Amino acid sequence: MNYAKSILWYDLETFGLNARVDRIAQAALIRTDLDLNIIEEPVILYSKLSDDYLPNPESVTVTGITPQYVNEHGLREYEFIKKINEMFLVPGTVVAGFNNVNFDDECIRSTLYRNLFDPFEREYKEGRSRWDIMNLVRATKDLRPDGINFNIINPETGYTSFKLTDLTKENNIEQVGAHDALVDVRATIEVAKLIKTKQPKLYNYAFTHRFKNEVWNVLKPMSHNIILHTSAAYVSERGNTHPLLTLMSNKDRGNEVYCFDLTKEIPESLEGFEDLRDAGIVKILANKCPFVAELKVLDKKSEERLGFTKEEVIAKAEDIRKNHRYLFDIGKYIGQKKDYEAESDCDYTIYDRFMSDADKEKLSRIRKLKPEEMLKSGEYNFEDEKYHKMLWRMVARNYPETLSEKERMQFKNFCASRLINPPSKYSRPLELYLIECKEKLDSIEVSAKDKLIYKALYDYGKDLEKRILS
Repeated sequence: MNYAKSILWYDLETFGLNARVDRIAQAALIRTDLDLNIIEEPVILYSKLSDDYLPNPESVTVTGITPQYVNEHGLREYEFIKKINEMFLVPGTVVAGFNNVNFDDECIRSTLYRNLFDPFEREYKEGRSRWDIMNLVRATKDLRPDGINFNIINPETGYTSFKLTDLTKENNIEQVGAHDALVDVRATIEVAKLIKTKQPKLYNYAFTHRFKNEVWNVLKPMSHNIILHTSAAYVSERGNTHPLLTLMSNKDRGNEVYCFDLTKEIPESLEGFEDLRDAGIVKILANKCPFVAELKVLDKKSEERLGFTKEEVIAKAEDIRKNHRYLFDIGKYIGQKKDYEAESDCDYTIYDRFMSDADKEKLSRIRKLKPEEMLKSGEYNFEDEKYHKMLWRMVARNYPETLSEKERMQFKNFCASRLINPPSKYSRPLELYLIECKEKLDSIEVSAKDKLIYKALYDYGKDLEKRILS
């Protein structure tokens, strides 16, 4: 099943922390062979901002990338994501990163979707796949740490730090300039090399188990298998790995597997729990590259580090099978709550309805047209009405020079609505944005370096106010 030919390592810097609402500022990509040798020149891209969006000021102070910089040095967002997607679509490409599945991949999906590309095609066709080494790093510390240093403590958690800057520092890997996408990509590759060199079996195991089918073969929910699961959700002085007993898969949502955490007390009943996690129930998403392994991976040293033994785990699982069968009947307690918060604006409804084949074909034809032709080629009759609106927005945001005078005024009105009353609660209206920037500029608690950022952000907001709201 492993059709991998190369690994495309990437990292994003963004203008905010909400993957569906916020925009990408910078992307860096480096392609390696499967032995992690760089085989192509690194690529660094910036994406321009359109006038209907305001960045999160706090995120800009972290990255140092201002709207003025991306608008001077960047590509139009459509061209930016098209170029990235072309790199992702190379047959046999494994797209990988450090915590990319939970954030960067979601940013990419949303940007593809907003610009009328299939947001999922690059993840599974022609031998393509995705991978995330974040939990491999955690599993290395818990299960096979020999040869790698994990001594720095994260002051925010009080436990082992898995920040790239700390991992590279204590393992003598050069990393100058955190929160720069290219620096972070290089650091990610070096961390992967370190694990591949010091613990090749563990590395290869994680690489081959990036597919959900391989994950499924470990979980074996119908067999009620005992597994090890590594996740940030378990962070403690003992590590990030817990033993689980698989209970059932969700027949309505095929990637979900529910398990019981064998480090927890067995509840007398599942009644009365608003959140099943409080009862020791864990949900694993097989399509998100989780790190799961058979219990046999646990050796004596790992038992000492993690604070549980195979014998204890097996005995507890057997007790559940004999005396607590109700745990296997949790289907009636599983609601259909979505893994994301609902949004009503079509820009954010990527998961509400998946793109039909007919709409994919129509959008593919549109993308082959010149920008000035995209809105002038007649009625497209999309099966999903939202693509009429999204097509207009995409052209207006990226190619405003192709609009008629009437269309330009309509887009200005659209931008004004967004700036005054954003459709998402994760976006600030322009009025509050300017107040926040001004308060930071006047504060004696804000460094001179950050004041320069807030000055640029304030100027950007005032320029939008002048151009759009006057």
